[in-house]
Amino acid sequence: MEPSTLSDAPLYNSRIINSFVMLIKQKYSYVNVAELLSHAGMKEYEVADQAHWFTQEQVDRFYERLVQITGNHGIAREAGRYAASPDVLGAMRQYILGLVDAASTFEIINKTTAKFTRSASYESRRLSGNSVEITVSPIEEGLEKQFQCENRIGFFEAIVLIFNHKITDLQYFPKISRLPTIQHPECMFQGGRVCRYIITWEKTLYLSFKRIRNVAAFFLGAFNLTLLVAGQWSVLRGTLPVSLCGFLLLALVAEKSEKSALKSSLFSTKDSMDNLLAQIDLNYNNSMLTLEIGQRLGSYTRIGEMLPDIARIMQRRLDYDRGLILLATPDNSRLELRTSYGYTESELRCLTGLDLRIDQSEDEISGANGGANGGSRDVYVDSYRQQHPFLINDLEHAEHLLGPRSLACARTTGTRAFICCPILWEKESLGVLAVENIEVKRPLVESDISLIMGTASVIGISIRNCQLIGDMEQSKQELEQRVATRTADLEQSRKKLELQHEELERTYFELEEETAQRLRALEELSEKERLLLQQSRLAALGEMISNIAHQWRQPLNELGLIVQELPMMYDRGNFSREYLKSSVAKFMKVLTHTSKTIDDFRNFFSPDKETVPFVLQEVVEKTLGLIQESFKSLQINITVEGNGRPVIFGHPNEFSQVLLNILFNARDAFLDRKVAKDREVAIKVFKDGGRAVLTISDNAGGISEVIMEKIFDPYFTTRGPEQGTGIGLYMSKIIIEKNIPGRLSVRNTERGAEFRIEAPDAG
Repeated sequence: MEPSTLSDAPLYNSRIINSFVMLIKQKYSYVNVAELLSHAGMKEYEVADQAHWFTQEQVDRFYERLVQITGNHGIAREAGRYAASPDVLGAMRQYILGLVDAASTFEIINKTTAKFTRSASYESRRLSGNSVEITVSPIEEGLEKQFQCENRIGFFEAIVLIFNHKITDLQYFPKISRLPTIQHPECMFQGGRVCRYIITWEKTLYLSFKRIRNVAAFFLGAFNLTLLVAGQWSVLRGTLPVSLCGFLLLALVAEKSEKSALKSSLFSTKDSMDNLLAQIDLNYNNSMLTLEIGQRLGSYTRIGEMLPDIARIMQRRLDYDRGLILLATPDNSRLELRTSYGYTESELRCLTGLDLRIDQSEDEISGANGGANGGSRDVYVDSYRQQHPFLINDLEHAEHLLGPRSLACARTTGTRAFICCPILWEKESLGVLAVENIEVKRPLVESDISLIMGTASVIGISIRNCQLIGDMEQSKQELEQRVATRTADLEQSRKKLELQHEELERTYFELEEETAQRLRALEELSEKERLLLQQSRLAALGEMISNIAHQWRQPLNELGLIVQELPMMYDRGNFSREYLKSSVAKFMKVLTHTSKTIDDFRNFFSPDKETVPFVLQEVVEKTLGLIQESFKSLQINITVEGNGRPVIFGHPNEFSQVLLNILFNARDAFLDRKVAKDREVAIKVFKDGGRAVLTISDNAGGISEVIMEKIFDPYFTTRGPEQGTGIGLYMSKIIIEKNIPGRLSVRNTERGAEFRIEAPDAG
């Protein structure tokens, strides 16, 4: 069978495990419940919290360990029976009793079990007044274990026993001899697809009386009708009143029995409503706590005035014996007690004497923990630093969380259980809110943490509001002081205005000049991008001059050879008209090529006036024509591979400048890293999903990952200011991503760097 994919999902309500725990305490008192829960990865407060759910893995480990300790392989069925006892099922038992009989309970079995398990769905089909068929279908095959099937059988037995026995007087269900009959014709653990159960129980008393009443009515009516038809008037006068009295007596008994059952159900429903009202009252208090804190604290402007009111509201609304608020000192060095309720003066002196340092590093705390003083780690400090709540139900099992002085103080003050939550504002710790119980009322659960965390959040907002209001008042006072000072200065200046008219005019002209300068500055700023582009072109001018020299060197050599050959041919007597004509043709061809080279360089430096569609590969070939001789002299081989003829929309000369910037970077990389041979630059042009793509890759070793993210930043260069401006790649990215628009990116390959240009294909 394949492993389950839901084994780590929360599937089983804590009340299932709680029924096991209660059974253990009743019959197997020698079992260490804390050790058993720890082995299963469970906590006692999680078991007590009816809103908590456990995973299949946790339940399996719990059951396997329990069977190993007790040696009882049938304990799952026992726990199922025990689940309906008053001290286990609680409000659910009251709800079930409110349904009058077992048949009514089984009819809503799917809704009932949904409050306990999410691993299977339940369906019920009534077979008779005292018999039903339950079908259990797994959510996922192979998820549940066989002991859970046995636990279900025990729970079905318990439902029937709730109605057929006075179970408030019973201590342990297996002592009951008259159990309902449960047939199990199909089981998923014995090859079946589902688990099917047929449950039959003894009929309730009022149903028996109703059946007897109905049967008696039929026979008595038939008997008297027969006498009437036979004309036995004398006999009929005696039997008819007796029959009516007997029928009325049976009807009265049946009705009384039914009313008794209904009355019992109503009492059970009343108990359930009382429990529900108690929970509603608790929720109301919790809601009123948050509302009252929010309403009351919004009017405070001083933290010192606000905190005592918080303590009073908490004492009135929260169901905890004591509470305190610790806030960080202004220098964020330690936590100090600011307000509390429920403590005596001696207990407050103990709390005030704690040294709760929050400015220590983890290394300092670890060093202190190994020192003679026993360490300085404390649950309040950990909650503040980690911004995480802590819940402790048993002080004796939480010594590792408390420092020695805090533990001694807690024992001195009689603390048994407490919750400690950070007071936060926008992920910043402001302090700690803690509540304590000195009497064991009930286990603290996750809902308590949620309540205290919500209260701490409101307190954090209120504290920050007080701080902001205080800062605002201080700023207001400073502003008022500045306004007063400024007003006095203005008054003094006003008195001097008549004597300083000329100075005022001069100031006016200076202001006009300053305004004009600012306007010019704004115009200069608006031209920044254009100037950067021009600067980039000028930065490439030196490169172009070098390329012009390389482009002209070969044609000039050819012209020199033609001129030198003329006198030699004349001396040899081979100087003919045909030879002169051929030499002139060669000369003109070289001059034409040189003139075209001049036009190419001139066009490169002339700005494009408008955007036009252009063939990507043609611009590549035109750009390479400007630098191919220069790259050949450096033994750099450039290959171009084209696939299709992608077309993009933009400025051809600006795109050519981008290609030159990338190629010059590749050339500089070869020279800087002293790559001696096999210098190669590969250019590929192709289409990819409706986009035109151009890649330029080299084998110069790539770009350092440290500077990969910076190479497109303005004025970033690794060659120093005397060898580079650092704006080439920056302007290349501006041209591609703003003017086209497209995308320019870079990555390292196995051999070197690869620049990739993508733009919408306009072809």
